[in-house]
Amino acid sequence: MAIEEEVLRRLRTLKLGREEYCQRLLTMLILDGPYPPWNSRNEPSTKGVEYLSALDALCFGTAEWSARPTFVDEFELAKRNDEEAGAAPDHALMWEDRLWMIELKTEASSHRPAQIPTYLRLARHHYPSCRVHLTYLTPEMAWTRPASGDAQLAHVTWRQVLPLITDTWGDGDRMQRQAVKLLVEAIGCIGSRWSHGQRPKTAESDDLVKEAVALAEATSRDGRQRALNYLGAGLEELQRLRLEVKEAIGSAPAGAPIRFVRPWLWNVDSSTGRALTHAGRETGYEIRLSRYRADHH
Repeated sequence: MAIEEEVLRRLRTLKLGREEYCQRLLTMLILDGPYPPWNSRNEPSTKGVEYLSALDALCFGTAEWSARPTFVDEFELAKRNDEEAGAAPDHALMWEDRLWMIELKTEASSHRPAQIPTYLRLARHHYPSCRVHLTYLTPEMAWTRPASGDAQLAHVTWRQVLPLITDTWGDGDRMQRQAVKLLVEAIGCIGSRWSHGQRPKTAESDDLVKEAVALAEATSRDGRQRALNYLGAGLEELQRLRLEVKEAIGSAPAGAPIRFVRPWLWNVDSSTGRALTHAGRETGYEIRLSRYRADHH
């Protein structure tokens, strides 16, 4: 595999925010290939391993790895019950006895105090036999570091990490160098307006919930499974949106037909059938609306 010129051109047309844009570029560099479906297991390239091991040394002082890890973009930490949203760190590396999660931020305003504690809590729940490490990669910003318990938490900045990226891929092929150039440009303008990738205003949460509820109303009448065609910013956004849709459906009066419809996350690896939407085919995930015999709300 390799990064293709057409993929880099298309990236600038996808209406991505700066964080999504940088995440995709870095993921493609690590894999030396196209952006993968969310939560899929992939093998990092040789240069990807070089970068990640340098980042591991910076964050945790790790000298070397005994085995090459599995790399995951949009790593799903599933909800423990239907009242939770779940979570999805941007990157994760997995060994038999270690889970290392990496959360990327380019906007200080997108910091959410509950996000890192949620990652740690769900990681301990789903991977109790693993050592848990978490890297928070952000711009220069003030934040309150949460208690991490037996997990190891490292906070590093793009100023510290960009040299690792340029050192790793500075002598790469033309497409790798182009991807690094785009990434460095995006990181270099942190703090200024991100103009070329603004998402349309119609993608606001309230509008999406209304659209999903309308699909649920139709499913409550004919029983046909439907899916919301929304290419979200990431898996975590889709997890939160599912919970909002569930709460909206649950606000209907007791006995209303829509209350027998449940929103759930379909994914290409663990669910049957094929994606019903373009967004599902692109990411491997989509919100489905299905009718059940019982009221799940």
